[in-house]
Amino acid sequence: MLKRVIHNLGKADKDDAARLEPPELAKEGGHGDHWGCVVRSAEEGDLLAFIGRVVREVEQPKIFEARGAGVAACSPGEKLRACVLMKDERIASAYPEAQGGAVWPVTVKEVTPWANGIEGQITGDCYGATVSFFDTRFYANRRRYKVGESYNFYINAFAYTLGLASDMEVDTDMGAKVSLKGAYAYMPASLGNPGADIDDYWFHSPLDGDVSGAELAGKEMLVYPIIMAIPQDHELHVALYVARHLLGEGIEEAAPGVDLEGFLWLQGYLQEA
Repeated sequence: MLKRVIHNLGKADKDDAARLEPPELAKEGGHGDHWGCVVRSAEEGDLLAFIGRVVREVEQPKIFEARGAGVAACSPGEKLRACVLMKDERIASAYPEAQGGAVWPVTVKEVTPWANGIEGQITGDCYGATVSFFDTRFYANRRRYKVGESYNFYINAFAYTLGLASDMEVDTDMGAKVSLKGAYAYMPASLGNPGADIDDYWFHSPLDGDVSGAELAGKEMLVYPIIMAIPQDHELHVALYVARHLLGEGIEEAAPGVDLEGFLWLQGYLQEA
């Protein structure tokens, strides 16, 4: 969806056509469709208009160095905003970004920059658990990271799908079966889908509190608090943002403690930024 939106934005706004281009991503994956976590494909026109307004009306663009001047234009929003990255006066990328949230201490094991030089992913260790996430402010902080160093990151997620968990048992190394009822579990989505990116996960988690609301691009989002995992007895809390069209049957009546499962896109940014 993202590639089409940026391409169509250039068609829709002839005055800006000279500075628009499709993003140059180093690898294929879910990132290009992350706006699908917010709007339906049929609402692409609304999204296109929204991104155009962000570019034209941003009051305080952030300037960063990217072999020349780069600009991050972000929409206003307390919990959610759109981030539009421009490089050499052309749109390079645009994505939904959650702000604030739970803080995870992560020891960086690998930094994965993308071909456009202003987006990237972080892989690290958090209380012994390996996590990978899209760094929403990589454009500003990419030169600060050192492998082996620890940093605090705000971590959030957007749902690709969310539903009530089915009764499920998994095999242990001892050959026994263990129920996942009430469990906090996650695994890379790439284990079942080679096309998934490193920041895509399957998860199984009980609902950890009351559901709240948010808004982005004129669309209502629901916020489901979950605990993604509990490594070394440390709870890894996540605010999971979900569009209504991605909710499974019966989930809107779910009470705290009910098991949820689905697929999510994990994102974060440096707390000190």
